[in-house]
Order: sequence, then structure tokens, then C-alpha cells
Amino acid sequence: MTTHSTGRPWCTRVNATPRRTETALEQRTAALLAAQVEVRELEKAQAEGHAARQALEAEVSRLRTEVVARDRELEKVRDSFSRDLDKLREAAGRAEERLRASEKRALVEIDRERGAAAKLQKEFDEATKRAERREADHRRTVDALQAQLGDARHQAGVLQGRLDAVQAANATLQHELAARREAGAPIVRPARAKAAPARPAAARPARTPGPARKTASAPPTAGKPAIRRKRG
Repeated sequence: MTTHSTGRPWCTRVNATPRRTETALEQRTAALLAAQVEVRELEKAQAEGHAARQALEAEVSRLRTEVVARDRELEKVRDSFSRDLDKLREAAGRAEERLRASEKRALVEIDRERGAAAKLQKEFDEATKRAERREADHRRTVDALQAQLGDARHQAGVLQGRLDAVQAANATLQHELAARREAGAPIVRPARAKAAPARPAAARPARTPGPARKTASAPPTAGKPAIRRKRG
């Protein structure tokens, strides 16, 4: 029996070789199966990843579409906002111009009213001064008229006293004349009446007509109080 340099028999080596081969084949088969399982799992994962990727790409495309639509809407909103802002600015400018014009008109009206008020105040002051002067003149006129009225009343009283005295003397003379006529005595005129020249009718002063009095019923002593009042 031939031996190998290792000291083991050759048949033993020959028998050990198929076992190793089978073991290696089994290991390789198991590894291949595991690799196939892993490949399937990887293919499955790859398919799932591809599906997820497609879903993500679809989601990204949808989001991009939404972003584009939102950008368009935002652009429209910006344009609308810009137009509205321009309109508001124009309206604000027109309102500011109207406000300035209104302020100018108001200032002009205020100045005009102030001028009119100053003119009216001046006219009022002048009218007040004229009224005060007229009132003062009126007071002076009234005072003068009252003084004249007092003088006239005094003169009228004096003249009335004289008239009463003359009327009383005339009544006394008339009563004495009537008594002498009843007694049948001759009427003797006073010497001064003969000596005094007769004045013409035109030269005699006009006598103020006094109240009507009854001369026949006057007593003989009626002329004394009047004569005393005339002397006083």
C-alpha cells in the first residue's frame, strides 16, 4: 500500500476529497440560495425603491405644478395688489389735492370772514360812536328844551297871573260900573284916561284869549288877591 509523504494513506485522501467537495458545494449552494434570496430581497427593495422613487417623482412633479400654479396666482395677486396700490395712491393723491384745495379755500374764506368781521366791527364801533354822539346831542337838546319849557312855563305863569289880575280888575270895574248905574250916579272917568291918548287898534298887542269867566257875579273884593299877587 502506497503512502503519501504525509504519512496518510492515499485512499483516505481520495475519500476525503468528495466530502469536501460536497461540503463546499453545499456551502456554495447555501450561499447561492442566500445570495438569490438576498438578490430577490434587493430586487424587491429596488422595486419598492423604484416605486417610491416614482411616487416621490410624481409628488415632486405635483408639488412643482402646485408651486408653479401658486407662483402664477401669487403673480396675479401681486399684479392685482400693485394695480390696487396704484389706484389707492392715485386716489390718495387726488384726495390730498382736494384737501389742499379745501384748506386753501377754507383759509381764503377765513380771511374773508375775518375781514368782514373786522369791517363789521369797525362799522359797529363807528355806529356806536355816532349813536353815542347823537344820544349826547339828544340829551343836550332835551335839556335845552326842558330849560326852555321851564322858562316858558314860568313866563306863562307870570302872564297868567297878570291876566288874572287884569281880568279881576276889569271885573271889579264892571261891578262898580253896574252898581253906579243902578244907583243913578253919573259916570266919571278917571283923569288919566282923558289925558292918555287913545292908541290905535293896530298898535295894541294881541291879547291871549283866556278862559271864559262870569264877570257879573264877581264880588267887589275879588281884585284884592289878584292885585297882591301882581305886586308880589
